[in-house]
Amino acid sequence: MLGVALVLEIGVVLIMNAAIVWHPVPVAAPAGAEIVASGPFAVALLFAITGFLGFEATAIFRDEARDPEKTIPRATYGAVLIIGFFYAFSCWCVIEAWGAGSVTAIAHTYLDNGGNMVLETAGRYAGGTVREIMQVLLLTSLFACLLSFHNIIARYFLVLGREAILPGFLARTHDQHASPHAASLSQTGMAVVLVGLAAWSGADPLISVFGSMAGISTVGIILLMILTSLAVVRFFQSRPDLARGQAIKTMWLPVMASVVLVAVLYIILVNFVIITGLSALVSTGLAVLPFCVTLLGFCLKNTVTGAASVADYTVR
Repeated sequence: MLGVALVLEIGVVLIMNAAIVWHPVPVAAPAGAEIVASGPFAVALLFAITGFLGFEATAIFRDEARDPEKTIPRATYGAVLIIGFFYAFSCWCVIEAWGAGSVTAIAHTYLDNGGNMVLETAGRYAGGTVREIMQVLLLTSLFACLLSFHNIIARYFLVLGREAILPGFLARTHDQHASPHAASLSQTGMAVVLVGLAAWSGADPLISVFGSMAGISTVGIILLMILTSLAVVRFFQSRPDLARGQAIKTMWLPVMASVVLVAVLYIILVNFVIITGLSALVSTGLAVLPFCVTLLGFCLKNTVTGAASVADYTVR
């Protein structure tokens, strides 16, 4: 179901892109709209990285793959390349559709009036039918994202329960289907509580809730990527027999990745108030949360298995 939805969603965007490339018709900025050359770089950087969230999920399904030694690396590299090209090309097409000098002001206009710039772009270039199809597929894509995240989190819970870091009942699998049903139901319960709290707060779903949660998620993922890169170096230092003749992959690339990711994390954290749009106190609390959870994970791991190094925990 997710596969069919994904193909249709990508297909309709490609139809819009093709129509724009075939006959671009830039328009002038709306009357009275302020033309902004650029916005905060940190916001663009965060959402660019957010677009790649989930590419690491290929490794989570290793136990369910027929030939994981081949298919997992191929799927991971393929995901990064497809996501990077698809988003970059689609963003370029939308900019070309409205004109580089007008697109920012037009985007602000649609946002202020509750419209959707991408849907309007599709309708303007590919016709009303494509616009309506895209609107339906927008809903299915949201469902697909939620379902994929749910599946991934359930499997994280399963492994953490199996490792005795989280309660052991999360490691239970269904007698008939062998699915992680205990972890899945736990994730459903947590989602209901969190969505209920967000609705009760009255916060704007798109601007406040999505921006803040995307910020927390991206900080957490970058932190995990940094720890993973360092763990790769530490692991192969302890196993030089496996790293012989592969210094680029086992040493230099992970170190370079760590340096770049630390720089990216710094830029995002320094501008986190702009990203969330909330007060400095609340934004600071949200930014610190992933670090607190990481520290809690190390403490729980040490409590269960005794003294464990950062590298040992991350490699596992």
